[in-house]
Amino acid sequence: MRGRRSFLGHSLRLLAGGTAGTALGGLATAVRAAGPAPPPTQVPPGQPNIADAQPPFPVPTAPTLDELDLPVTPYTDGQPPRSIVQSSPVITVYGRSFGVAPILGLLGDLNSFDELERSIAPWVQATEELAQAPVTVAPHLIYALARPCQGEDDSCLIFLDGSGVDLINEYILPAAERGMSVVLDAQMGRLSPSFFVRRMIDMGYMAYPNVHIALDPEFATKPGQNMPGHPIGWLSANAINEAQRILADYVRSENLSHKKMMIIHQFVDELSDSWSMVYGKRNLQVFPEVDLVLDADGFGSPDAKIHKYNAITNPDAYPHLQWRGIKIFQHNKYAPRFSDSPVLTPRQLFGLDSTRAGWRMWAPPHLIVLA
Repeated sequence: MRGRRSFLGHSLRLLAGGTAGTALGGLATAVRAAGPAPPPTQVPPGQPNIADAQPPFPVPTAPTLDELDLPVTPYTDGQPPRSIVQSSPVITVYGRSFGVAPILGLLGDLNSFDELERSIAPWVQATEELAQAPVTVAPHLIYALARPCQGEDDSCLIFLDGSGVDLINEYILPAAERGMSVVLDAQMGRLSPSFFVRRMIDMGYMAYPNVHIALDPEFATKPGQNMPGHPIGWLSANAINEAQRILADYVRSENLSHKKMMIIHQFVDELSDSWSMVYGKRNLQVFPEVDLVLDADGFGSPDAKIHKYNAITNPDAYPHLQWRGIKIFQHNKYAPRFSDSPVLTPRQLFGLDSTRAGWRMWAPPHLIVLA
């Protein structure tokens, strides 16, 4: 299967303020095929060799729950936190933000929550009919966008809230009023998974029951590497476990009403390739307060996508990893080469229909990411 779109190179320089060329032309030259990728060298037994850099701007003190104007009560009144993926399928709409950089995903081609609901209505209807359960919808924001590094002390990231976006009032609260969730996606750069969890807690985002986190190992950047995603990055199970532990402690200490999803994007796995984007994946832990979702990322043919999904979510190899996801790359007029061809149908996603070559999903996903 061809690899994920590399949103780096010239197109990201444009987002960061560069001026030469066009985004499409730059994207075409920046693409890196996912084909055989070299395994990480000198892999440590514990944490990955990624610097835990300092944030590029001060992080405020987290407000208390009593100080937040929540549209729903976060406290559980002694009841265990509830899981959204256990009770309903989740469909997220991926991109930087509304109306920004549609080359990065469907969300950028939309301008409002109303447009979001209209654009994915066929997906929601089909999924609800097949799952016989209501769907939870979420804008899936690229909270930390990878870009070319500017020195060894650089995080190699552009933070959405560092760009003037008021995430609480523009996304989190409006989503909650509509019964939606919000996913904040981190493309890693030189920062650790634990950094992002702590930051989202400190910024007050995780106090909201409808906010969840995604981590993208592809763009994890090692010291001496100047282009996130080149080569493809990886995260260790130990680092992900530590981030889960911090998030679980927070949900428990604040007595939140809902578990937090932690989505891990992955398109290279030891069952389908010579290495894994999650090093030591079999050592991933499960925490009662966190729903860890393994998302089969990457664009390609239906056969290739099902092959990757079945490997990444294999129940024999990873019996303790309960929650499954897949990313669907719909046609993107700004980057038509980087789309699924053709797109899997809802019935194929639920394992009811096979591909022409006979490939079939072993089980339906709990999460569908629409890009």
